[in-house]
Amino acid sequence: MNEANSRRSPIGRILVALDASSSSVNALHAAIDLAGRFNAQVLGLFVEDINLLRLAELPFAREISFYGPGPREIDPLEMALQLRIQADRIRNTLAQIADRYGIAWEFRTARGDVGAQVLSAAADIDLVVLGKIGRSLPGTQRTGSTVRALLMQRQGMTLILQTRVLFAGTPLAVVYDGSPAAGQALETAGFLAKLHDTPMIVFVIGDSREAVESHREQARLLLRSQEIEARFRAVLKPTSKELAERIQRETQGPVILPCLEEWFGGERLCGLIDEIVNPVLLIR
Repeated sequence: MNEANSRRSPIGRILVALDASSSSVNALHAAIDLAGRFNAQVLGLFVEDINLLRLAELPFAREISFYGPGPREIDPLEMALQLRIQADRIRNTLAQIADRYGIAWEFRTARGDVGAQVLSAAADIDLVVLGKIGRSLPGTQRTGSTVRALLMQRQGMTLILQTRVLFAGTPLAVVYDGSPAAGQALETAGFLAKLHDTPMIVFVIGDSREAVESHREQARLLLRSQEIEARFRAVLKPTSKELAERIQRETQGPVILPCLEEWFGGERLCGLIDEIVNPVLLIR
C-alpha cells in the first residue's frame, strides 16, 4: 500500500447521474474507476423527467424523427414505458461494469425534476459524477441543466466531464486564490497527485501581484506539509476565458476547482465550466 492509499480516503460514496447520453456513459466509467481507486460504493441514479412526461400529455405535443415520415403524436403511456426500459438498460450496464471490477453498487430510479432529484439524492454523498452535456444538448459545449443546478446549489465535491479519461499521464491542475475552499482543493489535488503519481500545476489567482505572491507562498507551505512538489503559474485578474485558456495550454488533465465565489460566483461559475474542456472537480 502506497502512502496516499494509507491515508483516509476522502471519498466513500459516489453518486453518478445517468441518462442515455454518451456523456453520461463516460461519467459512469469514471465513477467506477474512482470507486476502485478509493474503495468506494457507486450509486447510480436515473430520473424519469417529469417535465418530459407532462409535455407528452399536452394535446399539441409532437415527436419529430430524423428517420420517420413526419411529426407524430406522443403517447404518454408509451413514453413512460420507454423511460422504464431505458432505466432497466442503464441498470444492467451499471451492474455489468461494477461487477466486472468488484465495485459495490446500488441503483435507484426517481420521478420528478431531474436537477432537484439529483440534488436530493446527493445529500449524503461524498462525490457526484455527471456528464457535462445532457442528452438535450447534442453538438454543444454548454453544460446541461442538471449540471448547472448542481453548480449553483450543491455543497461538496462534484466531478463534471465530457470524456471517459480522467488521468492520461498529463499533469493535474488546481486553482488557488487563498480562500478556505481553495485550501481544500489544494489538499484534494495533493491526495490525487500522490495517488496517481502525476505532476501538479497550481494556478494562483489574485487581484494584484502582491496578492498572487502571497497566495503562492500559502500554497507552497500547504503542499510542503504534504511533501508535494508543484509548478506554479500566476494569473492576474483572470476572466473565465483567460483562466480556461491558461489551464488548457498547460494540461488536458483534470482541474481541481474551488468555488471561487469572489471571482466566478453564480452564473459566472457555470460560464467558467463551459469554457474548460478538461474534467473539472468542483469543491464547494
